[in-house]
Amino acid sequence: MAIGKADKMSYRWLIGLVNFLLSFATQGSIIFIPLLGADLGASDFQIGVVGAIYGTAFLSSSLYSGWKSDRVGKLVFVRWGLLASSAAFAAQLLAHDILILMLVRGIVGFSLGIATAAMIAYAFEADTDMGKYSSYGSLGWIFGAGAGALVADIQLLFWLSFFACLLGFFIALSFPHRKPQSFTQPPDLWQVLCRGYRIYLSVFLRHLGATAVWIILPLYLASLGMNKTWIGLLWSINFGVQFLVMRMLAGFSEYKIFLYGQLLSVFVFVAMVFFTKQTHLVIIMALLGVAWSCLYVGALLIVLRSGEEKGTAGGIFQATLNLCSALGPFLGGIIAQGWGYQGVLYFAAGLSVAGMFAAVPASEARPDISS
Repeated sequence: MAIGKADKMSYRWLIGLVNFLLSFATQGSIIFIPLLGADLGASDFQIGVVGAIYGTAFLSSSLYSGWKSDRVGKLVFVRWGLLASSAAFAAQLLAHDILILMLVRGIVGFSLGIATAAMIAYAFEADTDMGKYSSYGSLGWIFGAGAGALVADIQLLFWLSFFACLLGFFIALSFPHRKPQSFTQPPDLWQVLCRGYRIYLSVFLRHLGATAVWIILPLYLASLGMNKTWIGLLWSINFGVQFLVMRMLAGFSEYKIFLYGQLLSVFVFVAMVFFTKQTHLVIIMALLGVAWSCLYVGALLIVLRSGEEKGTAGGIFQATLNLCSALGPFLGGIIAQGWGYQGVLYFAAGLSVAGMFAAVPASEARPDISS
């Protein structure tokens, strides 16, 4: 199905809107899962297991679905993934004990994995500005967190996630089919991973440190005298800056902005140790938003432009982030227990340095990195 020039802008905007709705549903649903687990009588360990099941299901599903979408087409995975995700969000209403919560969160993670990797590849192949596309995801996280703050009822948040994702499914029904690429050989998951392993490793190391920080950051800020209002404000600044910066990265070298994201990450994590006043932290959280925007968009463009297997590359990229989300909080808790909150920040800075050096040969191999 062809699409006219006059409709391209609205078509790409709708792709971004679906990403917003999916991110809103994900954040709105996840924000109170630990509290729900506690209400059901779960131990801290069991709540951690809930998160691990979700992350593992998301990881494995995004890997397989991204790879498979290269062979049969992206849109079928986008649509079925959105529909399955909406049903999975609604199924959370049935979680009346911890075992059922573990099960439904695993289903949620698996369903989201079907949609997300294929959605990234579909957006890229539709010539969508990936910075703007990613910014809609950040905006969805902002509104999802805001909904969590305004709506105290966990059940109502699950309903909001269901309706948001279902609306995304209906919007996706209007998307035109794109003919699957023909490959001389079937997409090879291992080959794609090996081709971009330095970028995946670099993203993994930096994001592993970041997810370790996120789990202790509210506690660290509270220890500095911040109240819940200030902590929420700092979170909002980070996501808000992401939304703005991601929309301005078009036209820049993906290798350069990726490197800037790594460098700025090192600075931000170290700065959090030494600059602890409220005004300082406002600036630091804004810089953290810039750092993640550059790193995320840069890495995403690098892996998507590295070969024909867009879905497979997107699946590996999404799986890398989900692996960090599963391991990072666990490491953050252990390090904080032994070396304090500042130890976690130094740990994240060190991993960012390691990630930066891991990606250097990939950047040097690029013949032209001018902006």
